[in-house]
Amino acid sequence: MQTGLEFLTALKNGEISASPMAHTLPMQLIEVSQGKVIYKVTPKMEHRNIQGGVHGGFCATALDTATGSAAHTMLEQGVGYGTIDLNVKMIRPLQVNTSYYAQAELINAGRNILTTEGKIVDEQGKVYAFASATLMVIRK
Repeated sequence: MQTGLEFLTALKNGEISASPMAHTLPMQLIEVSQGKVIYKVTPKMEHRNIQGGVHGGFCATALDTATGSAAHTMLEQGVGYGTIDLNVKMIRPLQVNTSYYAQAELINAGRNILTTEGKIVDEQGKVYAFASATLMVIRK
């Protein structure tokens, strides 16, 4: 059994396999610390919508993963979480084959509810989308 931070550190270091979703939506965890994460995300041609732009679901999924991971870093061994609210705002279109960073951090950690916020930024720090998330702690 590992804490959430230990688990995500092992994921970042390649000691455990990424989730199947990480193959559908290319995401690489590049930084993790208590209450903070950064993923590198790169939309591909298959992530386009019917109009040819990157689908909004790409942003939502990347931000759900990042905000959830920021919460995950706070969890003890044997404790899980689930997203109960995710509010995403997309303010600029992402470009295919361009790398971005989905970064998130903890806002508040209660006994049963965690609150995080995240954003997708480019290399220069320009914001393309942002989100807030509420997550429920699940004790098994």
